[in-house]
Amino acid sequence: MKGVRMPAAKKTKAEKGYGKMTIDPNIKSHANDPFVLKKVEEARETLSKLKLPEYLK
Repeated sequence: MKGVRMPAAKKTKAEKGYGKMTIDPNIKSHANDPFVLKKVEEARETLSKLKLPEYLK
């Protein structure tokens, strides 16, 4: 797009464990969202049926 300027990327100091991303404290957590909880339970059921090699347990 000609003539459109993109804003400069905000450079931040990397915090341990987060890489070079910025964590926004205003974003809503989905940890207790019913949809997410249902998907986590389905994943647990699926993984419990699999036979994993010992080195992956």
